[in-house]
Amino acid sequence: MNFISRILLNLIIISLILLSGCVSTKEPVDSEDVMVDISPIKIKEYSEQQISLTISNKANEPIDNVRVTSFGSFSVLESPSVNIPGMKDELKPVSIAVNILAPSFDSDEEQMLTLSYSSGNDEKGNSIIKTKNIPVETTILPNANLQYLGFVKGMENISEAEVTTWTIAKGENATITFSVKNEGRTTIDENTMDVLIEVDNKRIGSSKKITIKEPMARAGTSYTKGVEVPILENAPNGETDVFVTLLKGDEILDSRTLLLKVKL
Repeated sequence: MNFISRILLNLIIISLILLSGCVSTKEPVDSEDVMVDISPIKIKEYSEQQISLTISNKANEPIDNVRVTSFGSFSVLESPSVNIPGMKDELKPVSIAVNILAPSFDSDEEQMLTLSYSSGNDEKGNSIIKTKNIPVETTILPNANLQYLGFVKGMENISEAEVTTWTIAKGENATITFSVKNEGRTTIDENTMDVLIEVDNKRIGSSKKITIKEPMARAGTSYTKGVEVPILENAPNGETDVFVTLLKGDEILDSRTLLLKVKL
């Protein structure tokens, strides 16, 4: 083998070695091709909830290790990782359940959920990690509840033991007692919550709304209150439910049902 032939052979060997070490790159699936469907979330502060996401991939290439990595000021407690095939002839949505922990109720109403996935590969053959941000409408409520709720004999008896069923004569006043407790961590301002008392059968009695005037820090309570609900003189005898609802604006924080019996 002459000198030139040896040089050519060496060049061919070097080229083969270089080619064997090269890895072709592949573009990842664009985040615009990843579709996420999630319903608005309503949750009390610092409580856990499982939410559901439906994810679809419009690209022809699959996406792997799809999971929720963050959710604004929420904590992501657990998120499964799934692989989603490419669309090919039809979309193949995949649903995942994610466990979250809510922040304080004074957090932003719109939170950004971040989804990560791997797709394509770089010049070293490694998968490329991509993310997609999805704005989610959230309603975070104070963790306040009704307590000491029930019927008592009269306004002078509001500190006595309450009962959930009461028998009464037509034309008398049914006295209902209650207080409110802040079970959360964030202070609830005064005049931001109401208690609505509704007699289900309007021929027996009507509704009343009471504003909670006390601010409540963590574990704070309102005063125990008594409310008189007049029973109509011509009320039919029999039973009716009485709904007692704790509200912040239009949002329900707690709701209980009492039973009122009108004598013949």
